[in-house]
Amino acid sequence: MTSRGPFAQHRLHRTVQLACRHAGLPQTDEPELIHVTMNALFKIPGVPVIVRIAPSASLLADTERLVQVARWLDAVGFPAVRLLPEIPQPLLIDETDYIVTFWLYLPQDARPTPRAYELAGPLRQLHALRTPEFDLPRWEPIREMRERLADSSTLSPDDRAWLGDSVHQFDEQLGDLTYPLPHRGGVTHGDAYIGNLLHGPHGEPVLCDLDSLCRGPAEWDLVPELVACIRYQRPIADYDLLCQYHGADIRTWSGRPVLRRLRELKVLTAVLPVLDSSPGLAEQVCLRLRGLREGAEVPWTPFRMTH
Repeated sequence: MTSRGPFAQHRLHRTVQLACRHAGLPQTDEPELIHVTMNALFKIPGVPVIVRIAPSASLLADTERLVQVARWLDAVGFPAVRLLPEIPQPLLIDETDYIVTFWLYLPQDARPTPRAYELAGPLRQLHALRTPEFDLPRWEPIREMRERLADSSTLSPDDRAWLGDSVHQFDEQLGDLTYPLPHRGGVTHGDAYIGNLLHGPHGEPVLCDLDSLCRGPAEWDLVPELVACIRYQRPIADYDLLCQYHGADIRTWSGRPVLRRLRELKVLTAVLPVLDSSPGLAEQVCLRLRGLREGAEVPWTPFRMTH
């Protein structure tokens, strides 16, 4: 949390208070912050509930789709995080202009950190699902990146121009790709890395962060952990097992370099809306951007919000 910007501490805590009052949950002045980057997640003391805060009323339609996706995955028995039942969601907090959803808390303290190969089972199951009856959005990474760039006021004109040119090049390259993997209903998680993997009550892998779920290529879900091996030095043996258990390895596919660079650029542009809230975040973005512009294979540090 920060003292200003979309994740100002006093606004977040006020939002939690109002949301809990609306939902009949215990009131607290000290909610436990679990995670914050594009959204803020708080654990409510004494009850197994996560309050998830999206920092703008403009995200209402996206959050409504998230709720719809979560309820569909619950209905088909897919291993994903579950919404708190019997509470109308999402909830718009007029006083702070934030949007709240409530989720069942899965304790992770006694669990080992998820490994890349644990993504294989949920992804294989997800890729085998039929497309839902509601309108699941199409995978449109270029549109998302252009929107982030258009809304960002923190980049230098030179960096903005370079990113804009890069996005345009990716748009052309994606149009030339042919995707080889069979994909029954075209359902893709969209951000399948171990940061979006939890352990369930019996240790089973459970997917979270369902915002990016869409109709897209299965190959895209195998890219994030490959990039993580390169940029964060995660064990390549774990990625080997992910490919083995999933039944596909994109490393010999001619389209892999395009999706790898696209993932790197997408992760960078995703944090642009909150860049002015965190000096530490801005510093890491600058380092990554410089490396990408120079074509350097430099290690990355995971994004962290700082004061």
